[in-house]
Amino acid sequence: MRFLRLRSISLANKCLLLFGGAIAVVLLLALVPPWLRMGDLVRERQAEIARRLVDVWLRLDAQAREQGQSPSADDQGTIEYAGVRVADLSGQELDRARLEDRFIRTLLSDATPEAPDALDSRWEGATRRYRYGRVLFDEAQRPDRVLVFERQGDDTAVLLIVNTVYLLSAGLIVFVLALALFYFVTHRLVLSPVKALRETAEGVRQGDLSIRSSIRTGDDFEELARTFNQMLSVLEAAQEHQKSINRALDLKLHELSEANSALFESNRVKAEFLANVSHELRTPLNAIIGFAELLLEIAERERSEGPPNPEIDKRARYQKTIVSAARDLLQLIESLLEMAKIEAGRVEVRIESVQIEETCRGLIALLQPIADDRGVRLVLDLERDLPALWTDPKKLHQILFNLLANAVKFAEPPPDGGQATVILRASRMLGESSSQPERIRFSVRDTGPGIPEDQIDRIFEKFHQVDAGPTRRHQGTGLGLAICRELTSLLQGEITVESTLGEGSTFSLVLPLRPDPVLAEEIRLERSLRASLYTPRTWQPDSGTSSGVGEVADHGP
Repeated sequence: MRFLRLRSISLANKCLLLFGGAIAVVLLLALVPPWLRMGDLVRERQAEIARRLVDVWLRLDAQAREQGQSPSADDQGTIEYAGVRVADLSGQELDRARLEDRFIRTLLSDATPEAPDALDSRWEGATRRYRYGRVLFDEAQRPDRVLVFERQGDDTAVLLIVNTVYLLSAGLIVFVLALALFYFVTHRLVLSPVKALRETAEGVRQGDLSIRSSIRTGDDFEELARTFNQMLSVLEAAQEHQKSINRALDLKLHELSEANSALFESNRVKAEFLANVSHELRTPLNAIIGFAELLLEIAERERSEGPPNPEIDKRARYQKTIVSAARDLLQLIESLLEMAKIEAGRVEVRIESVQIEETCRGLIALLQPIADDRGVRLVLDLERDLPALWTDPKKLHQILFNLLANAVKFAEPPPDGGQATVILRASRMLGESSSQPERIRFSVRDTGPGIPEDQIDRIFEKFHQVDAGPTRRHQGTGLGLAICRELTSLLQGEITVESTLGEGSTFSLVLPLRPDPVLAEEIRLERSLRASLYTPRTWQPDSGTSSGVGEVADHGP
């Protein structure tokens, strides 16, 4: 928290705090040695006074001894001459003092003939008491006597206090002057330019690119302000250029919106046209197919009951051609209607339980007559114990039927000989992890010519055919695989293709064993959105007339 508070302090206050702290540390380091030296000087002065007094006492003592006088000591062993009291210790008194007095003991251990004395001091209240000791050596340079002198330094405390106050006052004056000078210099040379740059940056942040910084310091700040102003000029020019581009884009966007509206209307008209025309074509086409099949049955019965008649054979052949062409046309119309219905989001998914083996066998039986006509062998390969598949049975049937019908249409005998073959396989696919559900894979393999590699990614596009030239061998609209892809997406599956030129193709449909309800809801919402944005007028029933795509697609042929 303290660090965060320090970061919130302004730059000027930070400078003052940091520089003031630095000055305080420097002054402290500068004043401590003089203060310590001052104590040493006072101590040396007191030692010199005590040394002179003891010298006086020694001269007086020597004179008294020459005159045959023997000074008497008091109870403490202290002898006084001319007002100077000195403890003269020798013999047993010195031995006893050595044991009892730490100062005497230290003095005796450290004294030498060259440095025979020492000074000790202590505070007693507000006064300083000094104790001076000198060792006298005999002719053998051995300690003989110890003189101890004690006196009270009455002026010591005063001197120390006066000198301390003087030092502190000088340090405080220097501190204030240095801080004031630093504030003036930093405010003049640093803080004012920084403040001007900050105000300019704040104006830029609020969106004013016309603001400029005017700093005339003749140093790096002025150069920075000049560079900053140049940058603002470039940004202002770029902003004006961007505004002009935005205006042009707005104009283009308006044009694109109008073009999009026109395209949407065109698409709506196309869907409406396909729905109306397809519906109008289906009704008479069903009648044509019905009556053509009836006439074909009559011709077949006449040919089987009567003698051979070329006219009847010709009529039966013509009628069979009519039925075949009409059924192809009906399939084309059904594909157009289904694609229009998918694009409009009108396809409903009804999930039911599907028996895979029953569905596959029904598809093989349905396509067997067409395969026999083309000389194609249909093979069903089912894995054992396939579980029930939960999906839309009609959509699954339609996808597999389109894949099988395409395979039968394109199947050819292999290059190495043999019969053209189409294989329908169904197998289980276990998930690669516990989070991936089990799936079912349907594969349709043919022995056709194969698909070029550059066409594999496009075969699922609407109206796209690999053999799209005027001399193409196979008829169709190119909607079958596109419908399969859209229906597979609705069933939460995926459809892929693998092909090799000259060997054939394999289309694979992979569906989950059970659909994901969350994904199913997303798909439903997407269909609802598509239906709300893509609603031709003919898709709405009116006055009992069924002209909507959704209604027509549910009718049988």
